[in-house]
Amino acid sequence: MKINCLKNYLKEAISLTERISGKNINLPILKNTLIFTDNNKLKLRSTNLEIGIEIDIPAKIEKNGKVAIPSNIIYNFLSSFSGDENIYLESINNNLSISTINTSILIKGQPTNDFPNLPVVKSKKLTSFKAQDLLNGLKSVYYAASISNIKPEISSVNIYTDKKNQLTFIATDSFRLAEKKLPYKFLDFPQIIIPYKNVLEILRIFENKEGKIDLIFDNNQILFIHENIKIISRIIDGIFPDYNQIIPDKFITDVVLDKKNMINILKTASVFSNRLNELNIIIEPKNKFITIQTSNSDTGEYVTKMPANITGEEIKMVFNYKYIQDSLPFFSSEKIILRFSGEGKPLLIRGTDDNSFLYIVMPMNSV
Repeated sequence: MKINCLKNYLKEAISLTERISGKNINLPILKNTLIFTDNNKLKLRSTNLEIGIEIDIPAKIEKNGKVAIPSNIIYNFLSSFSGDENIYLESINNNLSISTINTSILIKGQPTNDFPNLPVVKSKKLTSFKAQDLLNGLKSVYYAASISNIKPEISSVNIYTDKKNQLTFIATDSFRLAEKKLPYKFLDFPQIIIPYKNVLEILRIFENKEGKIDLIFDNNQILFIHENIKIISRIIDGIFPDYNQIIPDKFITDVVLDKKNMINILKTASVFSNRLNELNIIIEPKNKFITIQTSNSDTGEYVTKMPANITGEEIKMVFNYKYIQDSLPFFSSEKIILRFSGEGKPLLIRGTDDNSFLYIVMPMNSV
C-alpha cells in the first residue's frame, strides 16, 4: 500500500476509530485500526465486537493494500506536530511507514488477516432522519439507562413506534424513566434495542453533525450512515419491559415552576447532599411555594423556598436529586410541571407546552 493524504483528514479519522478500538487483552488485534484501500478510496476501520466504525477519507492512492496499526500510537504521532501537510503512508510487510517532509516513523502492526470483518446488515431498506433529530431522541433518554449489564434489555435505549405510529425513544434503570417522541411516523418500524455503551459512542461521534443520518437494520445489527462515516452496532435480542403500566394517570398534586430556577437550585443542593443524593421536597399549596432541603454531616445544610403554582394536596417526599437534575436540560419548555400521585408513588415531569418528552422518577422514601 502506498498513499498520500492530508494529515488532518487522517488524524480526525483516527481520533474516531481510536474511540472504538477494543481493550480486550485476549484479542490484541482489536487495539488496532485497519487502514486499507477499496474502490480507489482510503478507509479506516475499528471494532470492539459490540460496535464498529468505518470512515472514508480523501487520498491519492498509488498502490492498494492494507495494514493493522495500534490506534493510540498513530494518533499520538499525528497529534505531535501542528499544521496540515501531506503525509505519505506505505505498508511494509505488516508495518506502516509514515513520512512527512521532515519526519518519518515505522509503526509495527499485526497481521491483517486477524482483523475481524464488520457484520453485514442483511437489509436494503433505508430510513433517513435529520441528524440532530435522531441525536436529540437518543440524547434525551440515554442517561436513564442502567449501566449494569445484568439485564441487557434495560442497559440500553429502546426505539419503537407507539400506537400512533410515532417514533419513540425510551430508557430506564428501574429508578427513573425517560421517554422522547419525535415527529416521525412509521407503519413498520420494528423495536430496536441498542446497548447503552454503543449509544454513548454514537452520540460522541455524531455530536455536531448536520444533514441527515441514514439507518439500515435487520434483526441483529443497525447501521448508521452519515456522509463518510458508518457505525454498526449490535442490537440486543430481548424484549424491553412494558413501561406504560408504571406511568401514573391519577394525580393528587400538580406543581408548575420555572425550569432554570430549578436547575440552579439543584446545582446548589448538590453541594450539600449526602452520599445517597437525597433531596427533600415539601409541597405547601397554601403558601404557594415548595421547600427543597438537603443536608450532609460534612458540608452542612441547604434549605430554600421556591415560588410555584400549586394545585392539590400537601405532600412530602424524598428523591435522588441527580435523577431530576439529569432530565431538566431536555425539556424545551421554560416551565415544567411536577405531577405527584401520592407518597411512595412515582413523580411524573413534563414541559408545560411540550408533550414530546416525559420523565418519571421513583421516590426514595418519605420525609
